[in-house]
Amino acid sequence: MPEVTNAEEARAALDEAREQFRELVLALADDDWNRPSNNAGWTNRQLCWHIAFGAGAGGSTVGRLRRNKGLNPPAPVMAIFNLTSKWMVRIRSRNATPQSVLAFFDEGHGKTVKLVDTVADDEWDNGGVFLGQPMTVGGAFAFMKEHVAEHTAELRRG
Repeated sequence: MPEVTNAEEARAALDEAREQFRELVLALADDDWNRPSNNAGWTNRQLCWHIAFGAGAGGSTVGRLRRNKGLNPPAPVMAIFNLTSKWMVRIRSRNATPQSVLAFFDEGHGKTVKLVDTVADDEWDNGGVFLGQPMTVGGAFAFMKEHVAEHTAELRRG
């Protein structure tokens, strides 16, 4: 993942992720929306909702990384976290439409863009291990684009 080292780069990465996500969702045909994805146990709709949720989840991540603290729970806790996450997505995405998912993504994206302006020049390289991966504050802003790309490859079309 390319390292983000300042607010300008962070905004550009976030805006590129937003554009990629919009293209992805708008390119799905109606028949594709509820089709099983290539991500075991999730439909395309659920996967898109998951990505949209992630757009607004960076605040707590950045907050910890700014203090050089990570979040790296042991494997049994991660297993519970992953199972809980899967069920939360399944439940909360039940009535999701392409339009509602885009709006949800935009809401999270807006919060994350505002967060960029709070990062001091000397905080971009602060970091820790986050869910098994070394990550810096700059990397947390670059992650949204990587997250969209990772799951784009898992969508299944007719």
